[in-house]
Amino acid sequence: MSNISSKILTEILPIAIPEALLQRCFDQGAQIYPEECCGVLSGAVDAPGTLDGFHPVENIINRLHKEDPERYPRSGKDGYVMEPQTLFKLERQLGKEGREVRVYYHTHPDVGAYFSEEDQKRAMWGDAPLLPGVFFLVCGVKDRKPDGAILAWWDETARAFTSAQVLDPPTA
Repeated sequence: MSNISSKILTEILPIAIPEALLQRCFDQGAQIYPEECCGVLSGAVDAPGTLDGFHPVENIINRLHKEDPERYPRSGKDGYVMEPQTLFKLERQLGKEGREVRVYYHTHPDVGAYFSEEDQKRAMWGDAPLLPGVFFLVCGVKDRKPDGAILAWWDETARAFTSAQVLDPPTA
């Protein structure tokens, strides 16, 4: 990977994140920094476990926060909401093309890569995952540079989210 020197730990992950797609997530994060960026990664329905599509989606949380700060207390520096119409149209278009969303991604500026309590809360519907079978990629970005990445998914046996390091943060 051109700007990422750490090892990708694909042997322990349930789905491999191609280096080129991971780099694109970090590139988008560097562009949007110091705010969170977001989007989805897709793959062909007839090729389970593969990813080859990168689809950035606008983070509209600043607009929502401005309109209703009580309901949306976070800003783009510590939160995201994917623009719903864009996401809906994208999912429909992918379906027409025989493709599907497999990974939702976002960045964490300056705090490292982890599946936060807020991330987990937003990924649930009651006591079940909102999007069963979908993965969540969180890329840390610090000073516009990669700062680690994790992949999270619902573990039905544990009835909880689990995660694994995709990219180690740089060492000091």
